[in-house]
Amino acid sequence: MNTDRTYYSHDAEVRAMREITKLTLLCLTFGLGIGAALALFFAPASGKRSRANFARTIEEGLATGREAVEPVVKRIEEDFADLRHNVEAGVTHLK
Repeated sequence: MNTDRTYYSHDAEVRAMREITKLTLLCLTFGLGIGAALALFFAPASGKRSRANFARTIEEGLATGREAVEPVVKRIEEDFADLRHNVEAGVTHLK
């Protein structure tokens, strides 16, 4: 028996692909819901404590990100100031 599908029109093929996509998204959503429920069920800490830990982790990450970005921003500002000075000097020299 041949298991390949034969589509007699482009519309039939498009409908079949949409159905497959809908089924995939439904299964993915269902799986994520089950995973979230299991994660909450087996969480080692209470909700209040977990939220506090999560907030602290986010704050630490933001602080680390700011520390990493700050030198880059200062360097860009310095380069931009040098470029501006050079452009102004070039324009003044052309006049």
